[in-house]
Amino acid sequence: MKNVIIGSIVAAVIVWLYQAMSWMILPVHTNTLKYTPQQDAILSAVTANLAEPGVYAIPNTPPTATDEEKQAFQASMVGKPWALVTYSPSGMSGSMAPQMILGFLINFVAAFVVAYVLWKSVDKFAGFGSKLMLVLGFAVFTVFQSSLMMANWWGTPWHYLSGEVIDHILGWGLAGVWLAWWLGRKPAIPQP
Repeated sequence: MKNVIIGSIVAAVIVWLYQAMSWMILPVHTNTLKYTPQQDAILSAVTANLAEPGVYAIPNTPPTATDEEKQAFQASMVGKPWALVTYSPSGMSGSMAPQMILGFLINFVAAFVVAYVLWKSVDKFAGFGSKLMLVLGFAVFTVFQSSLMMANWWGTPWHYLSGEVIDHILGWGLAGVWLAWWLGRKPAIPQP
């Protein structure tokens, strides 16, 4: 189990460093978030009309709407614009430290799950390549069940998704190389 924990910590560092580089140094996320010169007017309108933090589908029906009202609303919205807005009235923090720490912890938990599965299935995934493919399998699963599901249901555009897909595959591919090597090592033969 010690190897799983050590492997998980290093894998989490690898993914965390890759993600930081992906956003701050590499051109992966150059076009992820769009800019509008009308941002001040939009934020003023949003702030004047939203009181609490949350994710808002605009337009939307109130929670008390009947099924008939929801169906009529959906029919009336065909071909009309809509927006999915994440609103935080408290504003941005002056520090990214809390997100960076939480990001590392999230990566550690994910790395631990992957490392534990590799460790428990060492007889099924004996070779380096098969171990790496298992880790990449987790990444591909995440792409399909998270990123592509957002595209399917919420129309998340490719300019946003492409960076996420690249980050999942490359970040976990690098972690997979580490985990495949680390958990694939043969135990040292004790000297007499």
